[in-house]
Amino acid sequence: MNHDEEFDEQKYLNDPEYRRRLAERKRSKTGKKRDKQKTVERPFYRNPVVIIGSFIIMIVLGGILFIHYLMQGLPSIAELENPRTDVASFVMSRDNEVLDTYFVENRTYVPYDRISTHVVNALVATEDHRFYDHWGIDIVRTAAIPYHLLRGRRQGGSTISQQLARNLYKSIGREVTPTRKLREIITAIQIERSYTKKEIIEMYLNTVEFSNSAFGIEAAARTHFNKTASDLDIMEAATLIGTLQAVFAYNPRLRTEQSTGRRNVVMGQMLKHGFLTNDEFSALREEPILLNYQRPHSSNRQSRYFGEYIRQQISSWAVDNGYDLFRDGLVIYTTIDSKMQHYAERAVEEKLIELQAQFEQEWTSSGGEYMDKLWAEFPTFLNSFIEESEEYREAYDVLRNHKAVLDSLGSNKEFVLKIKKQRARLESGFVAIEPATGHILAWVGGTDYSTIQRDNVHQLRRQPGSTFKPFVYAVAIDNGYKPFHRFSKYPVSFRDRAGRAWRPRDPVISEGPEMVTLREALARSFNNVTVRLLPELAGAPGTNRLEDLFPAAEKIAEMATRLGITSDLQAYPAIALGTSEVSLLELVGAYTTFANMGVHVEPMAVTRIEDKEGNILYEEMPRIRGEVISPETAYVMIDMMRGVIRGGDWGYGTGVRMRNMGVTQDVAGKTGTSQNSADNWFVAMMPHVVIGAWVGGEDRRIRFPQNTVVGQGARTALPMVADFINLCKADPNITWSLDAFQQPAGFIPEEYEESAADRVQVRDERRGRVGW
Repeated sequence: MNHDEEFDEQKYLNDPEYRRRLAERKRSKTGKKRDKQKTVERPFYRNPVVIIGSFIIMIVLGGILFIHYLMQGLPSIAELENPRTDVASFVMSRDNEVLDTYFVENRTYVPYDRISTHVVNALVATEDHRFYDHWGIDIVRTAAIPYHLLRGRRQGGSTISQQLARNLYKSIGREVTPTRKLREIITAIQIERSYTKKEIIEMYLNTVEFSNSAFGIEAAARTHFNKTASDLDIMEAATLIGTLQAVFAYNPRLRTEQSTGRRNVVMGQMLKHGFLTNDEFSALREEPILLNYQRPHSSNRQSRYFGEYIRQQISSWAVDNGYDLFRDGLVIYTTIDSKMQHYAERAVEEKLIELQAQFEQEWTSSGGEYMDKLWAEFPTFLNSFIEESEEYREAYDVLRNHKAVLDSLGSNKEFVLKIKKQRARLESGFVAIEPATGHILAWVGGTDYSTIQRDNVHQLRRQPGSTFKPFVYAVAIDNGYKPFHRFSKYPVSFRDRAGRAWRPRDPVISEGPEMVTLREALARSFNNVTVRLLPELAGAPGTNRLEDLFPAAEKIAEMATRLGITSDLQAYPAIALGTSEVSLLELVGAYTTFANMGVHVEPMAVTRIEDKEGNILYEEMPRIRGEVISPETAYVMIDMMRGVIRGGDWGYGTGVRMRNMGVTQDVAGKTGTSQNSADNWFVAMMPHVVIGAWVGGEDRRIRFPQNTVVGQGARTALPMVADFINLCKADPNITWSLDAFQQPAGFIPEEYEESAADRVQVRDERRGRVGW
C-alpha cells in the first residue's frame, strides 16, 4: 500500500485488510517520532543534582566569605591579651600637684581596688544586673530585643562585656547592623574567657567616656568632684554612671535637672538590686548635685606655659625611647613648687591688671579717646595693626584693594577700638630658680594661653636694658677694679671711622659730685659711668674712637655667656647698655651664678619620668658647669647690687621700692628698662632663690610713656617680685629662708671698701653741693 494514498472511507468500513494496513502505517510514524525525541539530550544545568550541588557550594562559599569578613573586624589574640587604651600623661609639681596634662583622651588608669564600690554597684545595677551570672551575653536581654523593636523601643541588650568590646576595639564599630552585633558578641565571649569579672569592670570603668571630655572614672571624678575615684560617695557615683547613657544629655554641669533625674534612676536601680536601702534612697534622692568642677584642660591657666615647655624639653627623649606623651600615661615630675607657682600666678595677674589701667591712663589725654596720645605719637601703629588682623585679610581676599579695605575697616569704630585694646595689651613673664640646684620653682609664661601661646619666660627675647649692666661690672671687678673706684657721671662720646658720633647718655643727670663710685653707678643705673668703663676694659683709656671699644664689648659678651646667657649676643659697644636681646630664663639663670658664689648650675625643670605603673624611666641630676667666676667676684657683685635695694650714703637705689613694699631681708637685685621704653625688667637675688620678672607690650612696638611712673622696671616688674616674696614668706607651708649672703672664705672686705678719709672727703663734697 502506498503511504501517500488518500484515505478511502468505504474501504475502511468494508475491507478489514485495509484497516490493518492503516494501523500499521500509523504505528510506524509514531515510532519514528519517538526515536527522534530520544536522540535530543537534556541540558546539564536543568539536572536536579547539578542544581542542588551548586546551591550547596554557593552557601558554603558565602559562609566562608562572610566569616572572613566578620573576622576582619575582630581583635587579634595579641590585642585581646594586651588591649591598648590611651592614657593621659601628667606634669607634676615636686609636691605632687598636677600642673598640666597631655592627652588625646583625658584618662587616668586606676586599678579595681582604687575605685569606690558605689561606682561598681551603680554600674552593675544600671547597665548589667546579671553581670556576675553570664558568660558575656545576657540571653534574656538579647532574646527580648525583637519584642522591644516591635513596641518601637530600640534596646541593644549589650552587657558590660559587650560595651567593653566596643570601647576597647574600635574595629568592631558602632553602626547598628547584625554584623557589628555578631562581632561584639564574639569579642565579649573572648573577653570573658580571658579576664576575670573584676578585671572586666576595671577595664570598662577606665575606658568609658563620661561628660565633659573625661575618659575613665578617675578623670571623671577629678573633673566633676575634684576627688579620686576611690573617694566617690553614692550620689557622686550615681551621677557619673548616669551620664554613660548620654554624656551631653545628662551632663551635670550643663543640664543639672536632667542629670539629677538620671542620677535618681540609677539609685532606683541600686535600690531594686539590693545595693541601697529604702532609707538611703529616700534620703539621697532629694539632695542636689554638688559639683567641684575642674576643667580637664585649662588652656587659659598660666601653668599651661610651663607644661608646653616641659613637652618641648622631653619630646625628643620620648620619641627616641618609643613613648607617646599623649597616649602612654607617663608621669613627669618637675621642680616646680605648686604653692610658689600659685603665688607667682597671683602676683603677676593682680599687678598686670593694675598696670594695664595705669598704662592706658597715661597714654590717654584728659577727655580723649582710648590711648589717643599713643596713636598720635606713633601714627603708623594703628594701620599696621589693622593690616595684620584677620578681618583685613578676609576683606582683602575679596576686594583686592589695600586702601579700600583699610578705609572701610578704619571707619568702623567698634572694630578699631577692639584692635587697639588687643594690640595695646601688656604681658608679663615670671620665673624663680633655686641657685644651688638650678631647680625652677615657679614659671609664669603669660596670662592667657588660649589667646597667646608665646612663652614670655623662654621664647620671648627682648632688650634687657640695665639688667645687663652687672655683666659689665663683673668684667671690671674681674679685671681689678673695685666698687669704690670713681668715674665721671657726665656723658662721653665716641666717633667711628666715618666721623659719626655715638653719644649714649642718662635721661637725667643727678645732683652731687661729678665723680661717683662704681657701687653708686650700678645702684643708680648710670648709663654714663657704664659707658666710661668701656675704654678701661678695652685697654684703651682716654680713647674717643668707637672701634677701640670692641674688645670691651667682646669681654662683656664672653662674661655673659660664661654666667649663663645662651642667646647670640651682638658684641657691639652698646651691649653694655643691654641692647642685645635675651630671654628672661637665661637672664635669671645667669644671675643665679652670682647668688651661687660663682658656680653656674643650668636651670632644670624635670627631675624624673615614670610610666603609668610607677617604674622610673628617666632621672635627671643638676647640670653643674662649675666655677665660672671667682667667689670673690660673685660676692662683690652681690654686695654692689645690694645697693640697688638698700641705697647708700649717696641716696636711694633704683630698687628701693622693695623696702617700701616690706621686703626687709637680704636682697640684691637690678632693675632695667630698654632704650625705647618697651620692656621693663627686675631680677632679685637671695641665697636660696633668684626671681625675675619682665613686663612689656604683647606687641614689641607698644612702649611705655617715657619718664612716667609706669614706664620703669622699678614700678612694673619689681612689685610683682616683691608681692611674690611677701606671699611666700607669709605662708607657713613654704619654707622661706631669711638667711643673708655669706662672704666667701678668705674674703677681705677692706680690699673692696673706700678708706675712711676718702669717705669723709666725699661726704663733705656732697654736703657742700646744692640739694644735699
